Amino acid sequence: MPSALLFPLGAGLALVAGGLLLLNGSIIAAAVPVLLFVSVRLFSAPRHTASDLEVKRVVWPMRAVEGEEIDVKLTLTNRGPEVSLFSVADAPPHGLPVVDGDVQFLGRLAANATASIAYTVLARRGLQAFDDLSIRTWSPWGLAIRESRLAIHTDVKVHPRTEVLDPITIRPQRTRAFAGPVKANRGGQGLDFFGCRAYTPGDDIRRINWRAYARQEALIVNEYELERIADVNIILDARAKSHAQLERETTFDHSVRAAASLASHFLAQGNNVGLLIYGDYLHWVFPGISRLQEERLLDELAEARLGDKAVFEELRFIPTRLFPARSQLVLVSPLADENDIEIVALLIDRGYSVLVICPHSLTVPSHAPLDKADPTVDLARRILGLKRELFLGGLAGIGASVIDWRVDEPFRVACQRIHRARLRRHRI
Repeated sequence: MPSALLFPLGAGLALVAGGLLLLNGSIIAAAVPVLLFVSVRLFSAPRHTASDLEVKRVVWPMRAVEGEEIDVKLTLTNRGPEVSLFSVADAPPHGLPVVDGDVQFLGRLAANATASIAYTVLARRGLQAFDDLSIRTWSPWGLAIRESRLAIHTDVKVHPRTEVLDPITIRPQRTRAFAGPVKANRGGQGLDFFGCRAYTPGDDIRRINWRAYARQEALIVNEYELERIADVNIILDARAKSHAQLERETTFDHSVRAAASLASHFLAQGNNVGLLIYGDYLHWVFPGISRLQEERLLDELAEARLGDKAVFEELRFIPTRLFPARSQLVLVSPLADENDIEIVALLIDRGYSVLVICPHSLTVPSHAPLDKADPTVDLARRILGLKRELFLGGLAGIGASVIDWRVDEPFRVACQRIHRARLRRHRI
């Protein structure tokens, strides 16, 4: 018997006993509604329980990319008596809109019968958890409902979107010994001309510079710049104070996608790539190569979130001892203030080559006037633009390579812009 019925049953029996002792029919009549209520509840209670229901949830894919569709299918099998009416409701993770299907089943289910529901949600970056099911069972007369929850947990990891990037030129001061796409600033076997030197026995005669021999009457050989793989470490700035809100997203969401695109790009070239997420606490992925390393990096970026801890308010606490000496650093950050320029200068002074990705938006804050014809709005936008040009000029002045990226355009477009600018300088 349910514990909720013990009190009314005891009260009804006490009234009957009191009426019989006092020979008072009114007291016995007062016990009739109470006993009738208990009887109805006992005989109309649902016989089916959550343990009689076997539920299987299939989610595909288990690893998705934000913006993709995730298909969910629930298979319900009744292992108990026939159920006159019951409902099973799934709970998609918060923020994942249902684009097709239905998350709830409502109907009858005979003994050992099977039913199923299917729906589709739109993936959003992060570790998405499909939690317990809500089950409701009605009695045969519909006078009582039993509610319960069935524990069934499914995790789906949603990676950030990536873009295919054009070649990005990096020039670390030190490279590894294996062939790759990065210029090593050393003569040897390569494609680009590096210099000339005197001939030594054993040199390939095809590299002899005959024009230089005609002028100097000495054998001179051409050298080409070696191309090697490099250590590339991506630093993602996850400090809350550095990022701005952009309607439904933040510049941090765009920064995560840029970091993912860069990781895939440098790994595809054969480089040794690591990742540091700096903000909430230190998430460090040790450098590596191959497809498995890409999965590690994307898994870490999928769960990246903003942090506002005081110990990470400034970039000067970046643990540089994690990075190989004279390697390539790629900093993805809007860079909050002028103090950040000093930190970048310090990294360069320590021998690191630094590429800075600066995602930003020149939109006026939401509390500003919205009339585009208002001269105040135009003036604010011009001031923001000038301030940013001075800021980026300071970064370029200390020797950092800078990709200025307005997040309303694809990241690959910003990378193409700096690539074309370098080609023009090379031709000049």
